[in-house]
Amino acid sequence: MAAVPVRICLLGPVAVTDDGRPVDVGGPRARALLARLSLDPGRVVGADELLAAVWEEDLPAAPGNALQALVSRLRRALPDVPVRAAGHGYLLDVAPAAVDATEWEQLLARARQATDPRLVVELLEQAEALWRGPALADLRDLAFTAAPVARWTELRLTATEQRLAAVLTTGSAAAALAELDELVTAHPLREPFCRLQVRALRLLGRPAEALAAYERCRAALAEELGLDPSPELRAEQLAVLRAEPPAPASRPGTALRTPLTSFRGRDDELSAVAALLDGARLVTLLGPGGAGKTRLALEAAHRRAAGVRDGVWWVELAPVADARLLPAAVLSAVGQREGTSLERVPTMVEAGARLQETFSDRRALLVLDNCEHLVAAVAALTDDLLAHCPGLQVLTTSREPLGVPGEAVLPVGPLEVPAPGDEAAADAPVVRLLADRAAAVRPDFAVTAATLPAVLEVCRRLDGMPLALELAAARLRTLSIGQIAARLDDRFALLTGGSRVALPRHQTLRAVVEWSWEALDEREQAVARRLSVFAGGATLDTAEQVCADPGWGRGAVLDAITGLVEKSMLLAVEDPEGGGIRYRMLETIRAWSAEQLTAARERAAVEAAQATWCLAFVDEHDPQLRGPGQLVAMARMRAEHDDLLAVFQRAVAAGDGDLAVHLGARLSWFWQLTGRQVAAGRWVTQALTAPGGPPALRAACRAFSAMGSAEFGNWQDAVPELRRVAELPPEHTHRSAEPLGAVAWAIATVFSGGLRSVEGLELLADHPDPWVVAAAHAMRAQVAENIGQLDGLEADLREAYDAFTRIGDRWGRSLASSALGQLALVDGDSSAAVRWFSGALELSEQLGTDDDTPLMRVRLAQAHALAGDLARAEADIAGVLAELGRDGGGMQLAMAESAAGELALLAGRLADAERWHAQALEHVRDAGSGPPQIEAMVQDGTALTLAARAEALAGADPEAATRLLDEAHRRLTTALRLAVEAAGDMPIAAGVVSALAAVARVGGDPVRAADLLGRASAVRGRRDRGNALANVTEARLQAELGEARFEQLRAAGEAVPREEVLAALGVDPTGGWLPVPLPDGSDPGARAHTRRR
Repeated sequence: MAAVPVRICLLGPVAVTDDGRPVDVGGPRARALLARLSLDPGRVVGADELLAAVWEEDLPAAPGNALQALVSRLRRALPDVPVRAAGHGYLLDVAPAAVDATEWEQLLARARQATDPRLVVELLEQAEALWRGPALADLRDLAFTAAPVARWTELRLTATEQRLAAVLTTGSAAAALAELDELVTAHPLREPFCRLQVRALRLLGRPAEALAAYERCRAALAEELGLDPSPELRAEQLAVLRAEPPAPASRPGTALRTPLTSFRGRDDELSAVAALLDGARLVTLLGPGGAGKTRLALEAAHRRAAGVRDGVWWVELAPVADARLLPAAVLSAVGQREGTSLERVPTMVEAGARLQETFSDRRALLVLDNCEHLVAAVAALTDDLLAHCPGLQVLTTSREPLGVPGEAVLPVGPLEVPAPGDEAAADAPVVRLLADRAAAVRPDFAVTAATLPAVLEVCRRLDGMPLALELAAARLRTLSIGQIAARLDDRFALLTGGSRVALPRHQTLRAVVEWSWEALDEREQAVARRLSVFAGGATLDTAEQVCADPGWGRGAVLDAITGLVEKSMLLAVEDPEGGGIRYRMLETIRAWSAEQLTAARERAAVEAAQATWCLAFVDEHDPQLRGPGQLVAMARMRAEHDDLLAVFQRAVAAGDGDLAVHLGARLSWFWQLTGRQVAAGRWVTQALTAPGGPPALRAACRAFSAMGSAEFGNWQDAVPELRRVAELPPEHTHRSAEPLGAVAWAIATVFSGGLRSVEGLELLADHPDPWVVAAAHAMRAQVAENIGQLDGLEADLREAYDAFTRIGDRWGRSLASSALGQLALVDGDSSAAVRWFSGALELSEQLGTDDDTPLMRVRLAQAHALAGDLARAEADIAGVLAELGRDGGGMQLAMAESAAGELALLAGRLADAERWHAQALEHVRDAGSGPPQIEAMVQDGTALTLAARAEALAGADPEAATRLLDEAHRRLTTALRLAVEAAGDMPIAAGVVSALAAVARVGGDPVRAADLLGRASAVRGRRDRGNALANVTEARLQAELGEARFEQLRAAGEAVPREEVLAALGVDPTGGWLPVPLPDGSDPGARAHTRRR
């Protein structure tokens, strides 16, 4: 039986994890099949039983085939989970412990055999922790789940009874009672829970309540079932009546509340609290309202109680409004009011003295909860107690530090919200917390593939704040999770349904924030209001420019920000992009502050100040993107991007063309560098909806807008607009000192087909900005390579590389390096290709431009393959596939899979090649729109694999081989049309023609094959010695025809004009994108994507 790192989870929605990372099992039928097999791990489940479980009465027309296909899909989704055919069915060949339900039952069995009650509690708590919600929650509509669910439900209740009985045995009656109260309410006819409740009350010395609990159970049994209490329950009643004394407590008396809810996601913080208490006598849990400080303190106190000789004492300070009453309130909470008059509250001095007396010789932990409104008084009392009570430790929760010498502060922030696309999102603590609280009000609620996006949206919009999530969960009584997510724009009206027993300021979201707001002084409130305009937070310099009043002193904003941070209204975080400290607001606090900004009638003035700051910022940093300060400028612009974009979009909405165009143009090159080409096109298009803006910058917006349309494949709209940009006055474009205007003209002129040839870019040769000149050389080289005009290509690229090196532009150097590597690959110089591609990859990684690095790594792998190092090449591709697979991949993943297929084909592994190309084609189609030449590449590789399969079958099954070759030819015809008519991509088209040569050779026509290899060179503009599979075809043709005859035939093919080659192969050479008019002067059409580098 295979040992696998995979875990199959049935105690909740069906899920699979691999080394802790969730794995997508597939649709409902795949999950049902997995669940049914997992109920009997390691045992054969008959095909008929599996069909009945998955399809029930609605069997498919060919049941056996349908089941086999479903098993195949499950195997593809879970390659590390062996699903084996055996007998007349299938078995899941995993260890029983790989299934959570089986592990759970094993823990229950061990607990039944254990004699130590503490071990029983430990085992059963481990078992309970395996549950993630209702078992098989997403398959409850299938009949086969009914029996296991019913069995597990009963076992779980029985295990709960056993655990609570053991808890009572250990002397922890108070801890057990709260849970028993809930269980008796939920299961009023389940005698064991009532019996344990009566016992717990008796052990706590509360006989009247114990008898009342017995009576409620007796009455319910009689009314509902007509039964008398069992002898065991009557024995518990008798023990109460006999006044049997409670068992001695296992620990000294404490005053800790028993938690009524699960504790999620604070393991690191719990460890930190424990570590701090090991070394400090005063620890403060510091954080904003609703962050979960109280719950964390309670959990930490419970876990520490066993090691505190004289107990742990909990004091709730929220109800204490008068600082003078603080010592008396603490004295009362620790049970030391004896000896004082009930009519008179002891004075501060009296209460302080009694507290010193109480704790003077004790080793105890005092927990003071919610100190922020009494922070000065709590600081004074704590300092006094610690000075006079050497065995005392104090743990406080507050929104502001106490400021006492020796205080250790632990920040308690929100729970981390998983990033979009995180495979482990469903098991994140913040999601589990929301799911737990939701299940308490709606037992049928479960986090499934359908509900997860809305759950994550709620968690994100509420900053991962536990109290806000609990308020949101309470709304699930009447709203779906999707409806809650949709209504969070009005969060203060929505989140009002807190627990009736919670503190008043914890019952609504508005009350939580208002409590903190009222603790701010006037200047702190003003700065908080004004900071709300920053979507991504702000640096101190930015805040001082935007938030200050004219009459304030120099340090006023810093002082206010310091107060806001100390009072947990602002987060001070290290800025990984821009460096230094950045101040951020939680979204809920920002929403509140924004309300206050509007109410104060300051919004217009503050937003105008922010716009002024934005213009100055982009004017300073955009030019630096094209020089030695590129990395620093990119980091600063990344750090401020959320706010820059928010101001830009506000200008668009207001019809402020001057501001929108200025910002849009200045941000456009940053957007290009950071892989936001499509979004950039959309944004600058919005900027153009209103008139205004500097002419050169408006031209840049128009060019990038049109190129954005092209990214969507919409060249019909893009080309006319690009032509209009190309015809703008020279002083606004290529003769403008503004580099963005010159680049806009170059893009517009080349991509609209307006130049007689690419040499027209010479118009930029004397531009005053050296970066524009370098970009012109690089652009001309790219276009020339794309259309097969290769004369002067290398000279342009080297000039661009040298110029970008002198300027200090890493992006430009990477662009030119990659192109020089591609040229070296075509020339068959693998060592130069490796050198150029490695340099380009290093530069791209320095820039953090993830959009480009996968393609470079694929090309680097191709260079290693050309050098004969297939193992290195396949390792390179495996790394790319792993990275792209984690991020979703899309077209880039398809490209990498196609490259993996080519390497497998070179190594002679046909099955692997077929698998990789099939996956690549599936990803191309899943991606929808995208560069058509990528599908052409995938079809090319698929056809070559079909040809190799046909060659292997030719002797044994000629008819099958012929069918495979026909299919290969059909795919290559499709690929050629995509490459030429849709993309105008001559390098890709040349590769397709080379593949046609391979098909012709396998089909028995080596003469045509040799001619086609020559014609591929005619399409490409030179022989492509970097095409490893074409090199294999060439070697085989030389062996079959003889070297001289082969060279004669290939030379004849090379002499055929490109247009004639393509026309003869049935494609329209005028249909795709070409940047120059055709020889007859006709319009090339230009209607699809160009190749990116």
